[in-house]
Amino acid sequence: MENNGQKSKVDCDTLLEHAKDRIQQVEAKVEMATTIAELAESRMELAETRTELAETRAVLAEARAKQAETVLHQVLQKTGDVNGSVAAVPSGNDGERANLDHLPGRQREVLRLIAEGQNTKQIADILGLSPKTVEYHRAKLMRAVNVHDIPGLVRLAIRAGLVVAEVS
Repeated sequence: MENNGQKSKVDCDTLLEHAKDRIQQVEAKVEMATTIAELAESRMELAETRTELAETRAVLAEARAKQAETVLHQVLQKTGDVNGSVAAVPSGNDGERANLDHLPGRQREVLRLIAEGQNTKQIADILGLSPKTVEYHRAKLMRAVNVHDIPGLVRLAIRAGLVVAEVS
C-alpha cells in the first residue's frame, strides 16, 4: 500500500508542477496581450497626432495661399490694373533677372511653381520629387535670394518675369 500512496503523491506533485507551469504560461500570455494592447493604443494616439498635424498643415497651406493671393492683389493694385484682368506687370529689371540667373534650374522651377500657387506636395508631384526635397530647394532658394516668406517669393517671381500675375 505504501507503493500506491507514494505513486499517488508523485502523481499529485507532477500535476501540481504542471498546473504551476500552466499558470505561468497563462500569466505570460496575459502580460503579452497587455503589452500588445498598450502598443495598439500608442499607435492609435500616434495616428491621431498625425491626423491633427495633417489638418494643421492643410490650414497653414490654405493661409499661405490666401496670403499669396492678397500679395498678388496688392501687386495688381500697385500696377494700376484693378479690373482683375491679366496685369501688365513689368518683366523685371536686369538686376532682378541677374539675381535669378545664379540660381540652379531646380530652384528657379520651384520658385515659378510657388508663384503659380502650387503647394509643396503639388510641386513634388509635378517635379517627381519628395516633399522634403522640395522643402530643401525652397529653403536654399530663400537663403540665396534673401527672401523669408512665400509672398516675398511670389513678388520676386513676378518682378523677375517668371510668372504673369493674374486675378481670378
